[in-house]
Amino acid sequence: MKLIRQFFRYIRDGFKNIWNNLFMSLSSVITLTLTLSLCSLFVLFTHNTSNFTEQVESEIKIFVEFSKEATEEQIAAAIDLMKSQEHVADIIHTTKEEEYTDFINRIGEDDPELATFFENTSDENPLRDSVVVAADDVKNVDEVAKVVKEIDGVDYVDYGEESSLAAFSNITNIIRKSFSWIVVILLILAVFLIQNTIKLTIYARKNELKIMKLVGASVSHVTVPFLIEGFIIGILGAVGPILFTIYGYQFLYELFGGVLVIPMLQMTAPFPTVYELGVLIGILSIIVSLLGSFFAVIKYSLKI
Repeated sequence: MKLIRQFFRYIRDGFKNIWNNLFMSLSSVITLTLTLSLCSLFVLFTHNTSNFTEQVESEIKIFVEFSKEATEEQIAAAIDLMKSQEHVADIIHTTKEEEYTDFINRIGEDDPELATFFENTSDENPLRDSVVVAADDVKNVDEVAKVVKEIDGVDYVDYGEESSLAAFSNITNIIRKSFSWIVVILLILAVFLIQNTIKLTIYARKNELKIMKLVGASVSHVTVPFLIEGFIIGILGAVGPILFTIYGYQFLYELFGGVLVIPMLQMTAPFPTVYELGVLIGILSIIVSLLGSFFAVIKYSLKI
């Protein structure tokens, strides 16, 4: 029973300390809120850009067209040779007849008369056999393409290069690094701000703490209320970022329909990601605030 009463007294003292230094406490809460909101943005941005990069990488394929003179035997041998290459994951072969049928069908959707004209007037199929080659990893696309170019019967190879993907990756990496440094600096600032908030409380109660020590109060009785104060600041500082993460990202996801700009760029689904991130933000907020409180207690209250 005594422990329960003591626990509630610590909590009461923690709230009392916050009220007595309301301005500094609010400054700590606001700094923590902004820092954790930025941290949430950073994690969501990193999660989505990684997702985008994987989606773009999965779409990079090598388009191969055979020469017009290549026989069926040469084409079959070339395809077998491609399949035997180390980094080739998949090959889709389309014959020139299939290409021509697909071409006529596509024209027929827009202009049936033109499609009929081509069918009736074209004695010779001008198209060629082709294959689409998928590499096992985007890093190996260039190597596979170079090997495929040298195979007999191959006339044309295109894979769009990797310059666009490389540029996208470089930009996102720069943004990630910038975000991470900003978040780290703000977290350190939050720790120091909370430490100063607790320090002011300790100095305001210096005489009271001296008397408590003189009458034999335990170390925990003196220090725990300050740690509780930091814990409360951490809880208050986490509320805004958690709500922002859960409801803000869900709103954006629904606003864009889960797609950014083009269908290829699918946003990460909100659930369970936002709940997991919300829990992490809450834990981080409490850790940061307790660190600030702990440093203040060690540095100031124990020396009084």
